[in-house]
Amino acid sequence: MNNYIKALTITFVMLFSLNVSAQKKQVTKFQKTIVEAVKKAYPASVRMWGFDVQQNQRTSAQFSGVVVSADGYILTAAHTILPGKNYKVFFPDGRECIAMALGKIENKETPGIPDVGMMKITDKGTYPFAEMGYSASLLKNEPCISISYPESLNQSLPTLRLGNVAEVKNEYGFIRSTCKMEPGDSGGPLFDYYGRVIGLHSAIDIAEDMNFENPVDLYRRYWTALNNETLYTAFPETTDSVKVDPLSLRLQKESKQKALHPDFDEPRIKNICFSIKSIVKGQKQEIEACLLNIKTPNGDIKQFLLSKNTMVSEEVHCDIDGTAVPVKLIGKDQENDLVLFAPGRKIVGGIDLNIADTDTLKIEMGKLLYSINSDNKVMRSILGSKPFNLPKINSQPYLGAMVVYNSSPVLFSLIKEGSPAEKAGIKVGDELISINGKPIKKASEFAPEMMKYWAGDELTLEWTNATGKMHKTFKLDERGQSVSNHPAEKFEGGRSARRDGFNTVFTHDAAIKANGCGSPVFDWEGHFYGINIARFSRTATVVIPKKTIIDFVLKNVK
Repeated sequence: MNNYIKALTITFVMLFSLNVSAQKKQVTKFQKTIVEAVKKAYPASVRMWGFDVQQNQRTSAQFSGVVVSADGYILTAAHTILPGKNYKVFFPDGRECIAMALGKIENKETPGIPDVGMMKITDKGTYPFAEMGYSASLLKNEPCISISYPESLNQSLPTLRLGNVAEVKNEYGFIRSTCKMEPGDSGGPLFDYYGRVIGLHSAIDIAEDMNFENPVDLYRRYWTALNNETLYTAFPETTDSVKVDPLSLRLQKESKQKALHPDFDEPRIKNICFSIKSIVKGQKQEIEACLLNIKTPNGDIKQFLLSKNTMVSEEVHCDIDGTAVPVKLIGKDQENDLVLFAPGRKIVGGIDLNIADTDTLKIEMGKLLYSINSDNKVMRSILGSKPFNLPKINSQPYLGAMVVYNSSPVLFSLIKEGSPAEKAGIKVGDELISINGKPIKKASEFAPEMMKYWAGDELTLEWTNATGKMHKTFKLDERGQSVSNHPAEKFEGGRSARRDGFNTVFTHDAAIKANGCGSPVFDWEGHFYGINIARFSRTATVVIPKKTIIDFVLKNVK
């Protein structure tokens, strides 16, 4: 009997191992399909804005589009262009050129439906282009890819989002996809898993799976009409034939295969992410932290909890199996918003981080990732960008003072009511002498020096007024967060308060909530890629990569 049970157990283990192996192969094959599609589609995905060629000036907000012919025809959304106007076009490879808006269709009876526009590059040349697909052959739930330029990130390279076709054609004639969009993405392309254009981004609703695209067949049907610099307030009478997709039968067959719908066997990893709680500015705050196991130079194994600095105070505890475990502050990295704690007791689990590891992981767009939180919930995503830096914009400290342009000595020109500058007693016309002991002799030195500081930092200003030399030490405030009723701003959890000012980051499309930051990010082979540091916008979560984390840990582990 014992031999029978033993044999049965061995058989079960072998079958389980075979099943896991098959699932890994499915995921690997699916990832390869997406990466290949991105390679085809990425070079033709362009960023644009209105441009006055005489004045050499930008004249509109940015939007997206896709080049679909070697001679420079561009498909975009009607609401982004005006026929006959010029636009500047930016390719991912750094190439720039000028395009003219041709025709667009905006039915006056149904504003915004359809939202079809075409452009043509006027500079002579041969351009990267993407193949046009056929929206008539789309199937519900087939994978789709967005490559476009969200305005909030304001990057010269596009970001990638992966989703599926939720509706082939909704009641308004749009494709609905789960590839998240926001302002700046308008006119950007939606691709199928062969890298062919199947739709153009048009609009969104509040829910993150409510993203609407113009079907590419509309551009095929009205191609001739759209070649004219005309605003059509009804569908043009001139039409072109739309052929049948030569891949239609293959798509129908493939739609049922695991190659497109792999079993993402969720990793059964426990005790790598924990919730830490503290009081920040008088409010209870809860944030995630990943547990790191680090081998020190003398061979000891030490444990640390890594999290998001601006979401914790120094008086914190970690929630482990319902028990509050005290933690000790080890170090902070204000530039990258990182904080390191040592737990008060040994914790089973964690991520083995080799701080001597000089092998940097390849940040490859299209790589499948997952994040895991303290409840062991796994969230799938796709690596959406090349590494980039996020300048300090929303995270700039607030002084509430401006100086006279080009003044020397430096004179204050504006002091805002209720600002730290006003509370310090600074007035318009006062002369700035120094910031934290550093002399400021020219107006051009003021802003760069202020950019070195963060909200909450202590600042000592020295200045002169009619009564003589003054100095005051005070703390800088945070800048107020702008409020918008745009659907792109109404996603669950909202943006992280600190979401920029990072040197090297990448994005993925997981909908990580602001209080879900601090959680670890892995690829599907189990390699640690970094931690979620900020929910930047509706479309992007920002990740601090492994290399930056190792550099931070090395400064604090002895």
